[in-house]
Amino acid sequence: MSDERPSNPYRPPATNQPGIDPPVPSGQGSIVLGIVLAWGVMIVGVLALAGVANVMPALLYGWFVPPLAVAIVGLVLMRAGKRRTGKGMLLGLASVFGVLVLLVAACFGLVMVNGGFGGL
Repeated sequence: MSDERPSNPYRPPATNQPGIDPPVPSGQGSIVLGIVLAWGVMIVGVLALAGVANVMPALLYGWFVPPLAVAIVGLVLMRAGKRRTGKGMLLGLASVFGVLVLLVAACFGLVMVNGGFGGL
């Protein structure tokens, strides 16, 4: 007789700890860091653009430069191996646009409640 037991085909394979996800590799960055970087680049970029446009008004047409910079840096980080930080930057850019849409909607709502544009 052998000491080997036959394997039970109905028994699930043994795992370390069921229900716990494996840790994320530390070399991929952080989503929160990407969101904070995106907001920082947007705020500093818009303030710098406004300051320079105060001297040279033609630069007011460069409003697309800060969001473009965030998108490019996010994509470069994703290609360089910092995938989570790059995704965080793109999520941060989306949240900036979301806040912008909500602020514009609130301003139009306030204008319309006060009699619309005819009351101005």
